[in-house]
Amino acid sequence: MDSRNIALIVHPTLRQDKNRCPQVSKGDYQLVIARCQQLEKRVFPKSEAMDLSKELRKPNQFLYVVLQIPKSASKPDITRDPLLSYGVLAFNKVDAVARISKVCTDPRYRKQGAGELVVRGMLTSVGHPCETGSEEMQESLRLICPIIQTRVASVQLHVDTERQDAIRLYTRCGFVKKTEIQGYYAENRNAFLMSRSFIFLG
Repeated sequence: MDSRNIALIVHPTLRQDKNRCPQVSKGDYQLVIARCQQLEKRVFPKSEAMDLSKELRKPNQFLYVVLQIPKSASKPDITRDPLLSYGVLAFNKVDAVARISKVCTDPRYRKQGAGELVVRGMLTSVGHPCETGSEEMQESLRLICPIIQTRVASVQLHVDTERQDAIRLYTRCGFVKKTEIQGYYAENRNAFLMSRSFIFLG
């Protein structure tokens, strides 16, 4: 994936590169949420659908969106550029835990690094970027700045035990399996709780 033709946009955020990641208006933000919602309906079962508009109105909820920018464009158009992947990160100040509640990638763009860019962007945002990754991915991650100022002790997520591609993605990003939860999604559909913990020095 060529970093010159993708953009990782986070909202809400403190600051970003204003050329490649311009400030998102309220109207455009609602449009991109609707685009993410449409993608989710195509990818996930109805029983796992998340009301993104409602969820993102809660405090400390962040939306990450990866777009493909046309080579002729100087900056992204979040309402029209192809939406490759998105994710939702929630932060709980009480227990200093960030939780990835959703990562969704368009099937047409899987295994091209879009979903991994979302996850690594989340880790960068909480102040714990991955040390590994392609130069293109590292360049893209530099477009965002930490948005959670409080120390984060760990990032957690749940993933279907049958979704091996997703498990491999999270493992590459430093997550480890903690436990298996029976019937988490539905009868006979279990989930792994995966976590990446951080050690603070000083």
